[in-house]
Amino acid sequence: MSEYKAEHKSDYHKELERIFEREDRFRRKVMKPLICVATLAVTFWAVAVVTADNSLASGPSVGTIVQRDVSQSDIDDAKNQRDQANEQAQEAASMVSQLSGEQDSLSGRLAELNAANEEQKAQYEQIAAQLEAALEAKAQALDEYISAQENLEAQELLFSQRVSVMFEYQNKSTLDVLLESDSIAGFFTNMEVITLIADADAQAVDNMQVALDDAELQKEVKLQEANDMQAVADEKQAQLDELAAMIGTTQDTLSDVSTQLSSWESQEDELESLSSSLDDKIRQLQSQYEAEHATPTPVPTSSVSTSATTAATSSSSSSSSSSSSGDTGADTGDSPSIGVSLSWPTNSRSVSSYFGNRYHPVYGTYKYHSGIDIASDYGSTIMAAASGTVIYVTEPVEGQNTGGTGYGNYCIIDHGNGVTTLYAHARNIYVAAGDSVSAGQAIGEVGSTGTSTGAHLHFEVRVNGTAQNPLSYLP
Repeated sequence: MSEYKAEHKSDYHKELERIFEREDRFRRKVMKPLICVATLAVTFWAVAVVTADNSLASGPSVGTIVQRDVSQSDIDDAKNQRDQANEQAQEAASMVSQLSGEQDSLSGRLAELNAANEEQKAQYEQIAAQLEAALEAKAQALDEYISAQENLEAQELLFSQRVSVMFEYQNKSTLDVLLESDSIAGFFTNMEVITLIADADAQAVDNMQVALDDAELQKEVKLQEANDMQAVADEKQAQLDELAAMIGTTQDTLSDVSTQLSSWESQEDELESLSSSLDDKIRQLQSQYEAEHATPTPVPTSSVSTSATTAATSSSSSSSSSSSSGDTGADTGDSPSIGVSLSWPTNSRSVSSYFGNRYHPVYGTYKYHSGIDIASDYGSTIMAAASGTVIYVTEPVEGQNTGGTGYGNYCIIDHGNGVTTLYAHARNIYVAAGDSVSAGQAIGEVGSTGTSTGAHLHFEVRVNGTAQNPLSYLP
């Protein structure tokens, strides 16, 4: 009986080997040539699909960069303009250095200022400093534009290489994998590898989409900023020439040395106005939430007088404490205690823009920033800074890396004690109004939606609607 089983088992193995050999011959003769042809076709198709999808998702105003209308000559031209702007900025910096130094006589292009009075020299120095700042801003804008275009080029190359691997592995059936495996253990190993490849492919597609969107954003924003800064530089140079012509003939200075705001600065002014309007909006949302979830507690009649006495004592104590410590906090700028422990809302700790008034060297003005900007990659996880309840969510451009105005996609979480946190410029928001969240819970993904020039999280901490410095509460 055992010999019969062994004989038939051997026959079974031989038949299985013959089937495997036929499959191998079929793949070598037919399937591999087809795969080669199909791979080339799919490569062109996949790039075209991603390009078209991005164009449709972005809308008619942002579709040009996706078609790769930026050539190498365009990038080279941008590099030349950047280098030229840097050289001109260095010349302006040299003028500022001379003017700010204690020198009896000026030389070179500034020799004509030796006849100027102190007011004229001071105004010339101010305008020259603005000229320098404008040229430096132009060079920086062009540099960021160039970096985005070069990153897109690199991602396109990687993506085209990945497409062929995607096609070859993701179209294999379980039988194909079994036939190509040396053993059962090898079969499961190969299946695991293919799963990892599929995950990597999904990441490659996302990286490609991010590169496309960011390149378009930088093209739209940074090229415009570079042009605006060149216009400012021309304006400042004209003011310097006009002032130089006045020296020696009059003691007067220029009556108007104002600077025309760039289109981006105008958008930031609108964002600042939106931030101010949030004060009342958040208070309203908090009051509405508290009213909807208030649980009245009955007070026994016998304890009313005792409670009133306690409340009066507490009020008196609080008033006394406020008079002794509140003014000190206001004088020193110390942030009030909020009674809530906060953690960082991203894994990144890189703050690219801080809270408070920020000086703009080109316009000579201060702008208020109601939170901190935390630099992070597109798609990075946004986490709740503390447990609480989501009281507001808006996603005008849901799922997009860029687009929209103001804060873009953002949400607000109420943590109690009048404390709220705001998370802005997101790509995706995972939560909805009314959801309860715990500290560290994933609530969204980092993006660059709204008035934003790159991937980051704008994070705010507000107490009773008033913005506070988040760094005062983060570990």
